[in-house]
Amino acid sequence: MRDREELVRRWQAGWSVSRGWTTVEDDLDGILTVRAGEENRAMEYVVLDADDKPERVERAAELALAAPGGRGAGWITLATDDKEARIEQLEDLGLEVQRDQDWLMTIQLSEQPALKLHERYALHTELEDDLIITRATLHGGVVSSGRMAVVGPDAVADRIETDPAHRRRGLGSAVMASLVETAAAQGAKRGILIASIDGLRLYRSLGWKVIADVVTARC
Repeated sequence: MRDREELVRRWQAGWSVSRGWTTVEDDLDGILTVRAGEENRAMEYVVLDADDKPERVERAAELALAAPGGRGAGWITLATDDKEARIEQLEDLGLEVQRDQDWLMTIQLSEQPALKLHERYALHTELEDDLIITRATLHGGVVSSGRMAVVGPDAVADRIETDPAHRRRGLGSAVMASLVETAAAQGAKRGILIASIDGLRLYRSLGWKVIADVVTARC
């Protein structure tokens, strides 16, 4: 469990870099407080080790319900091996659980295959400080994109998206391959991400492994 707790902490560090959330507080009791500052998502409380220490979920719920900005401003994210128990707990605490399924996934970057883009498309990758951004284009228009934040040995993938009209053409795989290649060149060894149901098949096809379910709720 300590390994997963550390993985969640490291995922959050990269996620914050990707989103530009520079203010993160660790209350030393297994909850990370992220000042997201987004409309309808002012505060994010990331719970570490929610299964073995469910009291942390209770405290995070108190924080979310008291978050500035009113209803909907405070969010909770946690990784779990007992999704139904955590959902029930969060709902009993008065939070609205998001029903879209997510998963915490990881890979050793050296294990992801290198892939080439179909010749119809062009691939552009740029490095902005610790953030890698890759875009696949067709006739100058972006049809697929993604980003990866490099924090020490970790590369955290985020916002991997493909236009619905261009799916099933290997664009997502090519974007991920470019991101991983660039991250490895920056010294990263391990990839971490949270996958939606839409991304799960893609990441599994590239060798990423599911570590835990992810549950998200809002006040």
